[in-house]
Amino acid sequence: MVQFESGVADRRTREAMVKRFVKAVSVLPEEIQDLFLSGSRHLTVTVLGDTIVPLGMATRTEGPPKKRHYTIVAYLEHHAWPEDRFIGAFLRELAHVVALRPPEEDWPSARADRSRFKERMELRADALVWRWGLRHYSMSYLVATFPQHWVERIVDQIGKTLLKES
Repeated sequence: MVQFESGVADRRTREAMVKRFVKAVSVLPEEIQDLFLSGSRHLTVTVLGDTIVPLGMATRTEGPPKKRHYTIVAYLEHHAWPEDRFIGAFLRELAHVVALRPPEEDWPSARADRSRFKERMELRADALVWRWGLRHYSMSYLVATFPQHWVERIVDQIGKTLLKES
């Protein structure tokens, strides 16, 4: 389900964004699509107006493990992104949902531990996207979002994460 903040976009922009969300879900492997279609993962996509500082998409998690609800927050500015970058960012957020990202209150409380935990979750999400055979979308997002030396480090870490999980 996609929800737009009141007055956030005209009809054509809304339709274009929804088409991109649908395309992203349609490229997922069938067993992953089934998680969303069967209702075993409860997901809402919310599109908000632009902020002063550009922000990427983000996933919020709420509720106990058996009744967990996920909200992916996107912003109107993401409509201007090239399609591959948009889909790559959205796939990363969908991977958080598939991986059962815990609510922030369940994360470690110490700042350094929290940072390492978040980095591991991001790598795990990227590794899932790669495992689904959608590396090109992931790379499009990473290259457009991060400096080259970070992209190289992230790619190296994704490779290590894939080896560990094999």
